[in-house]
Amino acid sequence: MPFKRFHSDARYTVLLARDNAKRLGSPEIHTEHMLLGLLDDANKSGDNAARRVLERHGLTYGSAYDMVKRMDPNPPLDAQALEAIGIDLDTVRDKLEAVFGKGVLDEPKESRMRGRRRAFAQDARKTLELSLRESIALKSNYIGAGHLLLALIRADDGAARVLRAAGLDPKALREEITAEL
Repeated sequence: MPFKRFHSDARYTVLLARDNAKRLGSPEIHTEHMLLGLLDDANKSGDNAARRVLERHGLTYGSAYDMVKRMDPNPPLDAQALEAIGIDLDTVRDKLEAVFGKGVLDEPKESRMRGRRRAFAQDARKTLELSLRESIALKSNYIGAGHLLLALIRADDGAARVLRAAGLDPKALREEITAEL
């Protein structure tokens, strides 16, 4: 997606989303990383409407980062629980490695990413598209951090889980950010 229409606060948000994905060890940029980019103190665009609204509702970068960090998309398997239902994890691993080769279950390497950049996951690409729609609906001639937040509120994914876990009301957020824009 070309970023020509993106205001500087939205551009910095996307760059910081990439940095947060890397810091958290994610091979792709997801919506929860975009939410962290909105709240990140390193955002050179300074104070933006999205951050103001989120912080007014009590969501800070630190608390959001902790929630995202706990949202492991691939939680470790509990070997004892699996063994209780007759599944031996070591046997499964051995059989898979015999068929597909050593290290088949290892984490993907950094070099498997597209080039050296982190790609946007499907949920993040959809959010970027929705931010354009939000901008058009509000008759804006740019896409700002506020439009990104409106798009994040609409989706039901990682960022939405963080917002719900923080006890934020999506409807109230939408009303406030729309008023700010």
